[in-house]
Amino acid sequence: MKERSGLRYAAMSDTGGREQNEDAYFTGRINGYHVFAVADGLGGHACGEVASRMAVEILEETAGKDLPETGPATVLERAFQRTNTAIYAYNRENGLNAGTTLSAAIVNESGRCWIGTVGDSRMHIITPASVWHTRDQNYVQGLVAAGVITPAEAMSHPGKNILTQALGLAARVQVDLDERDLAGGVLVLSSDGLHDYVPASAIREIVLAGDPDTACRRLLEAARDAASTDNTTVIVAKP
Repeated sequence: MKERSGLRYAAMSDTGGREQNEDAYFTGRINGYHVFAVADGLGGHACGEVASRMAVEILEETAGKDLPETGPATVLERAFQRTNTAIYAYNRENGLNAGTTLSAAIVNESGRCWIGTVGDSRMHIITPASVWHTRDQNYVQGLVAAGVITPAEAMSHPGKNILTQALGLAARVQVDLDERDLAGGVLVLSSDGLHDYVPASAIREIVLAGDPDTACRRLLEAARDAASTDNTTVIVAKP
């Protein structure tokens, strides 16, 4: 577990039932900001592990070059677009279809969070009273938004892994940007190996009960107990 300027954080990743871990993550302090990211290389696509690694590396590089002169929201948009362009070019050069999700947060000293999302890796802000999370860019989330199914039904829906956006598979990508206030809450990033199997109420209970290291271990255990067969990566950061 690391502690910097009032934020304690930890990150862990588990291969789950897969032979290879196609997740990648980043935690660090760059030019006065905390930067966190989780990327999930697309299963079934060639070199998903390359795509996820490229995503977190390009994010780190872009933040290092552009913060603080450029605002965090612009830095995120720029990093996501650069990642998409790089992976798309890599695919064209090598005859591949590598892709990845990416969920990233830039957090300032006062706890203001700028958040970017492509795909279905997820960012949560958890307090004792509430759980907020980013909107998954997938087919099932569209059904939830339309009121066709409930969030609980979405967890077992056969189409939950059908993404509507991913990095590297098309020349253009739509990035969802959010700005939130951490306000003493807990920041949790996860690949879908966690939140596709463990309900938000259980995630909330775990992260509020312990320090970031303990919370990460218990989240991975909860994913395994829920029969998750996917790679699972979690980052927990709290004041």
